[in-house]
Amino acid sequence: MKYSKNKLVDIGITKLKNFGFVNVTKDNIFSDEVYKYYFKIFMNSLRAQNKNLDQSIDELLSAIDKKTNE
Repeated sequence: MKYSKNKLVDIGITKLKNFGFVNVTKDNIFSDEVYKYYFKIFMNSLRAQNKNLDQSIDELLSAIDKKTNE
């Protein structure tokens, strides 16, 4: 099963809100440096659960990094 990047973003937003970042949204999770930092940590903590999840995380983090470097 391939994991949806949108679903991973939604899970990340929920996790960040639980950490107290109540203003995080899909619009700012990758543009705000603090949100992006904690999102990446959370995504990396999900690794090694299964190969398909790891692949989706890799693709998502790669897209974030490309956007950051533009």
